[in-house]
Amino acid sequence: MTEIPRLLVWPLAASVLLTAFYFLSNEVARYRARIKGLQGPSGLPIVGNLHQATEQYRIWSQKYGPVFQIQLGNVPIVVVNSASAAKNLFLTQTSALNSRPVFHVFHKILNLEVSEFIRDLLLEGKSGALPIDPSDITHRLSLNLSLTLNYGFRAESTKALQTSPLLKEVTHIETEIGKLRSTGSNYSNYIPALRVWDRVKEGLGVSPGPAYGRDIGKRRLQYNKVLLDELKDRVQEGTDNPCIQGGVLKDPEASHLTEEELISISLSMMAEGALTFRQGAETTTPTIGWGILLLAHRPTLQAQAYSSILASGIDPTQPLAPGSPQAHYMMAFTKEILRYYTPLRLALPKATSAPAVWEGTLIPKDTMVFLNSWACNRDPIVFPDPDVFLPERWLGASPQGHYSFGYGGRMCVASHVANQGLYMAFLHLVATYELLPADGVVDAAVVDPMRGIEDVRATRAGPKGVKVRFVPRAEKLFDANLEG
Repeated sequence: MTEIPRLLVWPLAASVLLTAFYFLSNEVARYRARIKGLQGPSGLPIVGNLHQATEQYRIWSQKYGPVFQIQLGNVPIVVVNSASAAKNLFLTQTSALNSRPVFHVFHKILNLEVSEFIRDLLLEGKSGALPIDPSDITHRLSLNLSLTLNYGFRAESTKALQTSPLLKEVTHIETEIGKLRSTGSNYSNYIPALRVWDRVKEGLGVSPGPAYGRDIGKRRLQYNKVLLDELKDRVQEGTDNPCIQGGVLKDPEASHLTEEELISISLSMMAEGALTFRQGAETTTPTIGWGILLLAHRPTLQAQAYSSILASGIDPTQPLAPGSPQAHYMMAFTKEILRYYTPLRLALPKATSAPAVWEGTLIPKDTMVFLNSWACNRDPIVFPDPDVFLPERWLGASPQGHYSFGYGGRMCVASHVANQGLYMAFLHLVATYELLPADGVVDAAVVDPMRGIEDVRATRAGPKGVKVRFVPRAEKLFDANLEG
């Protein structure tokens, strides 16, 4: 056996001792950081529960109760897993969790984007002859809603997302911001030692490190400045479309605002819209994706949805015509899609701005709190038979609401817009097309919210890339839809 050279003995011993010291001191720090009196798993040393998925949180609630703590690295997190607990903390004690302002969107904006979404499906799918993955088309719908709301600017075609330098930059930057905000993709937020390692990798050129996040922030400011400058020009020329930032520019009381303050408003509005539209990939795209797959692989459900549209008195040639009655079953279908699949299964983190109390246990100020939307949407007390897709549960005496946009203060401000946009998209889809599996074979696994998910550990619960055929129900009807 080869002996270790004497010169290396002390450095190796020191390294082992330093590693052991860090390990022990870090575990002491993790133990002290835990919220006293609140149950929950401590997880593995160093990483805590970082490696475990949202579904595991729901399972743990059966052992630890509806509110418990986990640890992501060194950071204690309060996880809320039931409807009653969400009401107690996010509504009854809402002052401890600040709310966001609400903004309005014009109905005609939704109408335009949904109609073009329907048109693109026809063109890309060659009138139903070619199976397609609608993700890019759905992404354009999502991005356009955000840009139109804030700047009165939109991508004129799906192709523009790949050819326009500005749109490519917006899409890239907002996608990267989504990754940076992801709970499960940034372990350095929870494990202090990794922050040192990140800087080492950055110095060696192995990974971008913290500088990358700063660069993304600068580039986001730059593209917002470009959008703002272009809007100013349109306002000056009188060619602008109604939008939030345009309203600010035209308001005499806002004339004193500096460019930095105007861009700050833009960033705020884009950030608020992010929960629903900004990344496209976060909620709208996967929700529509799941709905398309479900309709294609459950023909009986699709037939019922189409019959409900006809029974409601809506003209299938102009399903989004002003003054059309609401198709209550389709609205119920939309809500059930959001509940059943929960596209953002772990709501964006909140932090207590004041102490909160759960069953006598004090949750200190500045504690991170997660709403497990996936678990709340499967709370059997609120949703009997939660694992069954049942739009009828939203008809008549329906539940109080789903949790896919968060709950209480700081919930998604665009939830009402998203709900209406999704309803209109599904209504127009079913009225215009018969959706069929690409190979004609119905597969239950494809539409299962666990087996059909692209990445079970991801916060964003998107379906696997499965293609669908969009067959116009009648060319005559479709031509009328295009004209509308």
